[in-house]
Amino acid sequence: MFRHLAGSVAVAVAAVVCVAPAFATEFLTAIEDVPLAGGLTEEAEPLVFESDQGRVVRTSAQGQVRTDEVADFYIASLPQLGWKQVAGEGALSFERENERLHITMREAADAAPVTVSFELIVKLASTRLPE
Repeated sequence: MFRHLAGSVAVAVAAVVCVAPAFATEFLTAIEDVPLAGGLTEEAEPLVFESDQGRVVRTSAQGQVRTDEVADFYIASLPQLGWKQVAGEGALSFERENERLHITMREAADAAPVTVSFELIVKLASTRLPE
């Protein structure tokens, strides 16, 4: 009995370790379960809007990183957290249950930091995201 319990605990711990994105050391504070790519710093004031239909959270981060590195990070790490990449216009877009996450990147001129914007749209369980 004890061996079975110990084995189950070991498997659960291994699963949690495997789910955490390999490159992330921090997560967004405004969207707690989305990792912050290395080299980015989240801006302090997110926009949060809640209604009876759901919730919208917008936040952004900046850093001296390349946009392709940021894109590669999110394409590799978000599926480990249950997100599925979907087609999006001009943005990386992901869906998970009743949530949709859009990530846009803007390179500034003259070696200024890259700005990465995050928009999370959460629909209530009684509503559905458009197909």
